[in-house]
Amino acid sequence: MSEERIRELFDGALGYLRLLAAEAHPSRFDEPVDAARRSGADDRTLAELEQVRRLALEVQANYDRRQERDMRHAALLDVARELIHPHDFGELLRLTCRRARTLCSLDMAYISLYDPATGASTVQAVDGHCSALTPGFTVPPNGGLGNAAASTGAPNWTSDYLKDTTFKHSPQIDGTVRAEGLRALIAVPLHSNGTQLGALYAGHRAVRHFTPDEVAQMGMLGEMAAAALEAMKWVEGVKARAQDAVRDARAVERELRAVQRLARAHAALLDQVADGAGPRHLLTAVAELLDGWVLLEDADGNTWGSAGRPPQMPADPAALRAVSLEAHADRWVVACGADHWVAPVFADRTQLGQLVLHRATPLDEEGSRLMYACARVLALVMRRRVGPHDPAAREELLEALLTPGPGSANRARGQARTLGLDLSEPHVVLAARPADGLTDRVRAWARAYAQDRQGLHVCHDDHVVLLLPGDDAVAAGHATTARAATAGCPVTVGADGPVTDPEAVAPAYRRATRALDALATLGASSCVASAEDLGSLTMLLTDERDVDGFVRHTIGPVLDFDAQRSADLVVTLDSYFLSGGSPTRAAEQLFIHPNTVSRRLERVTDLLGTGWQEPARSLEIQLALRLHRIRQSLQSAHPPVSSGTSDAA
Repeated sequence: MSEERIRELFDGALGYLRLLAAEAHPSRFDEPVDAARRSGADDRTLAELEQVRRLALEVQANYDRRQERDMRHAALLDVARELIHPHDFGELLRLTCRRARTLCSLDMAYISLYDPATGASTVQAVDGHCSALTPGFTVPPNGGLGNAAASTGAPNWTSDYLKDTTFKHSPQIDGTVRAEGLRALIAVPLHSNGTQLGALYAGHRAVRHFTPDEVAQMGMLGEMAAAALEAMKWVEGVKARAQDAVRDARAVERELRAVQRLARAHAALLDQVADGAGPRHLLTAVAELLDGWVLLEDADGNTWGSAGRPPQMPADPAALRAVSLEAHADRWVVACGADHWVAPVFADRTQLGQLVLHRATPLDEEGSRLMYACARVLALVMRRRVGPHDPAAREELLEALLTPGPGSANRARGQARTLGLDLSEPHVVLAARPADGLTDRVRAWARAYAQDRQGLHVCHDDHVVLLLPGDDAVAAGHATTARAATAGCPVTVGADGPVTDPEAVAPAYRRATRALDALATLGASSCVASAEDLGSLTMLLTDERDVDGFVRHTIGPVLDFDAQRSADLVVTLDSYFLSGGSPTRAAEQLFIHPNTVSRRLERVTDLLGTGWQEPARSLEIQLALRLHRIRQSLQSAHPPVSSGTSDAA
C-alpha cells in the first residue's frame, strides 16, 4: 500500500473520529468521503472510507442508544422515587399512567384493575386526551392485548392494533380503540407475588414499532407499579383495620363512660336516700339528671311530687295510663308521644307507681337506662309510706340532734325519714326565751308553731329550741317573735343557720344560745340577733367564752392561708392595724417593700371579703388578732409537755 493511500485513509479515519468526538449530525459523516473523492482517491480507497463511515455511524448510533437507555433508566429511577412517596390509591394510579405515557412519548395510558369478587377488570385511571375510554369502563374478559398479557405474564404489544391478526380481538375493545384513534398499543400485566392485579396500557395514534428497550422499560414500570399498588393495598387495609379498631375502641369507651355516668348518678341518688332525702329533694335531683320535668305518681294515680319546668301541653292521661301498663309489663322505659316517657316504679314485683318525664330532646338508650335507675331509687322512697307520728317522737329527734354522740347523725337521719323530714334541706335553729318563763301556754304555742312550720321543737331549761325549714335565720326569728307576740307569749330569740346536715344542728344551737345570752345581758327583750350580728359581744357578754371559735370565725381563712403557704398575712395584717392603717409604715416595721404589703392586703380582701376594713368589722378583726397573738406568746413561753415516754427513758 502506497504511502499516499495510507495518508488518505488516515486522514479520512481521523476526520470521522473528529466527527464522533464532536457528536456531529449524521449528515456530516459524508464530508471525509467527499473530500477524498475531490482529492482524486481511487475506488478502493473510497470503498474503505465508506466502510469507516458506516462503522462511525454505527458507533454513534450505539452511543445514542446507550444514552437514550441511560435517560430511560434515569426516568425509571425518578418514577420509582415518586411511587415510593406516600399517595392515596387514586393518586398512585394516575401517577403511574402519566409516567407510562411520558416515558415512551405516547398519546395516552390507562390502568385496569382486576376484581376477584366479580372476575371483571375495570379502568380506574386514564392519562392523556381520550373520549370513549374513561374510568369505569369494563374490559371484556376475552380478547385484546391485556388479556393476552395477563395469560402469559409478559408485556404484549402491536404496532397497528386493528390490522394485527396475531392475537384474538374483541369487538368491544376494537370499537373503543377505533373511537380513540389508536394504532400502536402495549399492555403490561400487573402481577405481585403471583396475584393478578390488573394491566397497564399505553397507546399511540400513529403506527409505531416498540423497541426492545421500550418494551423492557414498560415491563419494569409495570413491576414497580404492581409492587407499589400491592403495598398501597396493604397500607389501605392496615388503615381500614386501624380505623375499625379506633371506632370499636371509641364505641367501647363511649359505652364505658355511659356506664360510669349511670353508676355515679345511681350511687349519688342512693347516697341521698341513705342520708334521708325525701321525695321532693330526690325528684329535684332526678329532674336535673334527666334534663326535664318529672312527675312521680303512685299506683292509684295520686301525685307524690314533681320537679322541673312543667310542659305547656300535658300528655293525655288515658295515653299515660296505657303506656304505664306497657312499662310495667316490659319493666322498661316506654315513650308516650314525642316528648313524654314513662318508667315503672316497682319493688318485689309490686307496682308502686310510675315516673313520668317530659323533655324537649329525644331520650336515647343511655337516658333510658338512667331514667330506669332513677325509678328504681324512687321505689325505695315510695315503700316508706310515712303515717302520722305523735309529738314525742319529733321532740326525741330534736333532742338527739342537740346532744350528738357516736353514730347519732345516721340514727337522726333514719328517724327523720320515718317522720317524713329531709334534714338535707336548709333549716334554721332558733333559741327563743319567753318573757314569763316556760308556761303551759308557751309550750302549747311552741308545739303548734313548730307543727305549722313543719319543723321540730323541744323545751330546754328556760327557752324553746326550734328547728324550722328556711335559709334566713334572722328573718325566721323575726317571724317567730311576731307570732309569739300575737299569741301573748313574747320571746327573745337567738338565731343561727342555715344548716343542711344533722351534725351541724348542735353547733348552730350553741351559737344561737350565746346570741340569746348576749341579748339578755344587753337587756334587749323581744329582739332577734345572731352570733354573727353581735360579733365579739357574744364572747364578752356571755359565760361561755369560745375564744378559739371567735378567732376561727373572724380570721380563720387568713390563718389557714398562712399555714398552707407561709405567706405572713397575719403578721402583715397586725402591723397594718398597729401602724394606723398605713401600708407604708407597716412596710417599714416589717422591713419589706410597700408593694408587698399592698399585695398581701389584697389577698386578705380575697379571703375575708371587701368589708373587712369597715369600723365594726375592723374592730372584730383586731380583737381576733390580739387574742391570737397573746395565745401564741403563751404557747411559746409554756410549750405543752409530751405525754409519751421519752427516748432517754
